[in-house]
Amino acid sequence: RSGGADEIDFNRLAATWEYGHAVVMFASFTSATASSLTPNTVNLTMQAIEEVVRRFRVKKVKTIGSTIMLVGGADDSTATRQELVAGMVEAAVAIRALILQPMAASTVPDLTYRFGVHCGPCFGAVMGGNGAVFDLVGDMVNMASRMMTTAENRTIQYSLAVHHPLLPRLKAAATQRSGVKMKGKGTMTVYKLEEGVGADVLRANDDGTPFTHTSPLLTELLQQLNLDGK
Repeated sequence: RSGGADEIDFNRLAATWEYGHAVVMFASFTSATASSLTPNTVNLTMQAIEEVVRRFRVKKVKTIGSTIMLVGGADDSTATRQELVAGMVEAAVAIRALILQPMAASTVPDLTYRFGVHCGPCFGAVMGGNGAVFDLVGDMVNMASRMMTTAENRTIQYSLAVHHPLLPRLKAAATQRSGVKMKGKGTMTVYKLEEGVGADVLRANDDGTPFTHTSPLLTELLQQLNLDGK
């Protein structure tokens, strides 16, 4: 058995796991028009996000309304720090390119969304009695959340700790943002991927062709969201 998120099914109450290096992302989307984001639309969007991130060694931890928390490295993976960080940032780009940007361009024109990513040590635990759930705790997790809440609309924002090990093509696409106020941390220099940074920065498919999703389930979910599914 692998640790962490994979242990939810075993309901190991009071169990904890220490992760020396994990990567956490919070992604949130909303609309000023309540009728645009019905509970069914939010549910389908969350399912589509989960399906997209499977390709990048990323797993869902939990959802809070229309915010989703994702983690990389909370398992027995032997992935390197660079692979974990690159995978999470690529997952964010893919979510934006395949789901949120098409929604904003068609079905939910006033859609706002933002991403926040940070990495470092944290703890995982199965918390609660009845209906116990797996969660992550630690300063790193709090910082990932603050990365999201301070991000500009429709951008992917991440810390220097994330930027440093990124692959060159992702680093080259980033823009530095200075003087960002973080609760309890003062001002920080962070990095962001603007809305125009798209799927062209993602790793190619196994056959060498440009990135595209190959999941029938994702195609079906995008079609249910009235997106093209391509």
